[in-house]
Amino acid sequence: MKETLTNANFPQDAEGHVYHINVKRGQVANRILTVGDHHRARAIAKHLDQIDFERSSQRGFLTITGRYKGIPVSIMAIGMGNCMMDFFVRESRAVVDGDIAIIRFGSCGSLTARAPPGSVIVPKAGYCIRRNLDYFCDTPLNPALADTPYLISGTFPADAGITELLETTLKAALEGQQADVGPVITGGLNADGCSFYSAQGRQDPQFWDDNQDVIKTALATHPTTDALEMETSMLFHLAQCAKGTVRAAGCMQVFADRVNNGFIRPEIVKILEPLVGKAVLDALVLVDLEAMNEAGTVWEQPVKA
Repeated sequence: MKETLTNANFPQDAEGHVYHINVKRGQVANRILTVGDHHRARAIAKHLDQIDFERSSQRGFLTITGRYKGIPVSIMAIGMGNCMMDFFVRESRAVVDGDIAIIRFGSCGSLTARAPPGSVIVPKAGYCIRRNLDYFCDTPLNPALADTPYLISGTFPADAGITELLETTLKAALEGQQADVGPVITGGLNADGCSFYSAQGRQDPQFWDDNQDVIKTALATHPTTDALEMETSMLFHLAQCAKGTVRAAGCMQVFADRVNNGFIRPEIVKILEPLVGKAVLDALVLVDLEAMNEAGTVWEQPVKA
């Protein structure tokens, strides 16, 4: 930490930079494409008309802001997991005026035979799977839950309008591609695990996880689950809790086939990622959203004489 921070409840420095993503008002647009991987973010940024701002924070966040088809957008890489999504959504909300549209582009495991590696899943809603720490505790404080190793939540909806736009642009982008690229799978649910290993049912003999039935239990609870990952459902949850000011949707490339234990090939990723990244930008700029006041922003255009 280099700058003096104020307000322990919501830390910011004297210029208004928020603590973890290290941006201030005027550096993040109200249309945001978020990914986990910094390399993916920079690859997608090549589609922008121009880049007006780029910053990497000490906490692992990357923000790239510019214009796509003349419209201000930000591309933000946030790393992995629910905590990173929480930092990103709350701190972006703090420095952006007006409503925000967010689309997450990630990767996932597939829980359905209709979505093999190379597919793209667009969920209509999501839910979370949480490791129940009291189950693993010698002295649990919640005896009623002490026999349940994993807790499964109810669902949180994606924004229906943005999801429809995303489905349309993705299907157009993947139409006519080779057999291993696509299809676009829509209408199902996404599950967020609180970890890559235990809450997603991966077996690790070095740890006590009792997770051999977690996927089966999740599917019994939510039979239309298509995808399993760690961020998108949290995004939907936070959007629902943002008092109507954040609209969110998401799509995920299927990397891991959890049904047949397969994995995507690198040459398919090389074809798929640029197509999906551009399709997400195409959807994002179609969202009906009031333009931000450009005065003082990194994308402010000079006044013509």
